Amino acid sequence: MADRWLKTNCLLASAAAFWLAALSPLPQIGKGISYSLALVASVQLVGESRRLIGQDARRAALTAMNQELEQVEIGLHTQQQEEALYEIYGAAPTYPPEVDRELKTSLEHLYKEPSADRTKETSTSQEKAFYLAIKSLLEVKGKTHVIEEILKMGGRQWDEAERLLQQILQQGKQNEWD
Repeated sequence: MADRWLKTNCLLASAAAFWLAALSPLPQIGKGISYSLALVASVQLVGESRRLIGQDARRAALTAMNQELEQVEIGLHTQQQEEALYEIYGAAPTYPPEVDRELKTSLEHLYKEPSADRTKETSTSQEKAFYLAIKSLLEVKGKTHVIEEILKMGGRQWDEAERLLQQILQQGKQNEWD
């Protein structure tokens, strides 16, 4: 990499030197040769610069991919640790048998009650879950990710997507789902 930078700088210096030599008091043939050499050095400089730009772009892409890989590995490791903790401690609370029976009886009674409006509760719980997911993604990924990847809007629909996002956030705040 350093040798490419050195070559580029040498070509640049050569092109400038030949150009300046052509401006000095030389015979016509000397000026023609200097201009020609300056032109050749400039063309080679452009080619070398393109190769350097390509290398820099590849290096930047590899660095970004390596960082993304590290983040994925950390996420997977964290998930594995959480699963191991879940297996060890379990997530379900343990109640004494009489309390557990009473909770099940109460839930069955509520479910079987004819006046229960379960469609509204299900809808509300889904809206709350959607709101909490959107809010979490906004904190982690940002507004652009939510609009483009979750709401599947963007471009010409950007203003409409922002209004929809604000409406979702406002509904969550009004219902105090935080």
